[in-house]
Amino acid sequence: MEYLTVLLIMFPIIIVAIIFINSKIKADKKLKLQLLSSFGKPPDKVEYELESIKKYSLYKKAHIIDELWIDDITWNDLNMDKVFRRINVCLTSIGEEYLYNCLHELQSEPSRLLEREKIIGFFTENSEVRLTVQLCLAKMGKVKNNGLASLISNPDIKLFSHPLIFNFLSILPLICALTLLFSIPSGIFCILLSFLINLVVYIRSKGKVDVEIPAIGYFASVLYCCKKICRIKNIASLPLIAELQSKYGIFKSLEGKLPHPGTISGNFMEDIYEYLNVLFLIDIRNYNKYTKMIIKYNNDFHFLYKAIGEMYLVLCLLSFRKSLPLFSVPEFHKQNSIEFEELFHPLIPAAVRNTGTLTNDSLITGSNASGKSTFIKAVAINGILAQTIYSSTAKIFKTRFSMIATSMAMRDDILAGESYFIVEVKLLKRILDLVQKYLCICYIDEILRGTNTIERIASSASVLEYLHLQDCLCVVASHDIELANILADKFDNYHFCEQITDDEITFDYKLKHGISGTRNAIKLLKLMGFNSEIIKKADELSSENGKK
Repeated sequence: MEYLTVLLIMFPIIIVAIIFINSKIKADKKLKLQLLSSFGKPPDKVEYELESIKKYSLYKKAHIIDELWIDDITWNDLNMDKVFRRINVCLTSIGEEYLYNCLHELQSEPSRLLEREKIIGFFTENSEVRLTVQLCLAKMGKVKNNGLASLISNPDIKLFSHPLIFNFLSILPLICALTLLFSIPSGIFCILLSFLINLVVYIRSKGKVDVEIPAIGYFASVLYCCKKICRIKNIASLPLIAELQSKYGIFKSLEGKLPHPGTISGNFMEDIYEYLNVLFLIDIRNYNKYTKMIIKYNNDFHFLYKAIGEMYLVLCLLSFRKSLPLFSVPEFHKQNSIEFEELFHPLIPAAVRNTGTLTNDSLITGSNASGKSTFIKAVAINGILAQTIYSSTAKIFKTRFSMIATSMAMRDDILAGESYFIVEVKLLKRILDLVQKYLCICYIDEILRGTNTIERIASSASVLEYLHLQDCLCVVASHDIELANILADKFDNYHFCEQITDDEITFDYKLKHGISGTRNAIKLLKLMGFNSEIIKKADELSSENGKK
């Protein structure tokens, strides 16, 4: 009878263990195939919110004031959220958060970029090791609002008092299980009672620290990942790994106290774990152990976060570079100039490539849809990629370390009661302030378009002449040919143009020297089917104004 009772108890445990091991093997095989098939390819176009991903970057901006940060205006002008999505192949939350922050953080000297490039070179030459590291990192999984950034920025988190009570309650189900040997009905009743008691305790306790509990659980997966990475052969020579081993040693005693998300796969296993978590108060019991260590060794905790993020960043960069038709490692010089060969916009499929050198402040003119705005955005984005992830979408890209600022996609701030022109003036003033503090490269699209022609030309010329006298490089796209003529002795002139026939307008999107000599607004009206009388009148007015 006793053997039968033991068998009845052990049988479901054995079944659960078999299911768990089998599901883990299948999940590992599926993950490996996914990593192999997706590496070097653009990520799937899946929409996901960025609020959680932004939190680490917001913490860094708030606490580190000596860095050069891409501000929100420049970020939005250049659609950098889309650039981030194009690069992001991270399968873990830390990787996404670290990459997002990295794209905001301009480097002012090459040492950090060169250190990262050494790791990239190592993984390029050791693809098997790279895949092993990918598997370790990917198994951490993604946990939305995982709370790690909060633990870094605010380690003064709540601790439970009287932890011994939780320890006693955790062994209560085991004590109750022993009663099965004497009376099965009584044993089942006691186990259910202990489950209900622990369920109430779990819900009440978890509610007090609901924000921190997921962070502690996710940190457990970080520790597990660190252990796996530290055990990989042929990787110990990397300086990052040596320091990672040192910091991991501080928290090693905590590893295994909480299950990491990567070990729980499938709804069935997740449900099983949740029941065990409630029954034995796993998360609650170990909460104090983790939080005390994190508070005491907060800087080391932050390093582990950055080390994991750096490893995943390197893997992202390798995949991103391989997915591009062309890329190069940028070169940095002291000259106030930008040199580029076969440069293209990273978000445009089969984008036209341009070659040139901007050795002076430059004004780029051209008609509607000719490509001037896209071109200056491509140069600006490459400037950011060069100084953040040491990559460029060009055969050659040479620049100097600079703050990058833009004034492009203005719109009326209705909520603030400000007009288009007032918003634009404020954004330009911001650039004028930045050039007083930093070496800058400024990109401006259609300067002061929100006011009348006479004052726009006069004010724009004055602002651009002022910027010309500063230690910055200014690249401006404009429809105003008059502006090009006024600034001809100060700004170099470039243009984009089109080929016009009776039936269509075609563009080659190639940068050319000189001032634009074509206009296409009226032709576009005709091609779009506007009334012939409108076209005729527009031609007449255009000719009259051209003679004045």
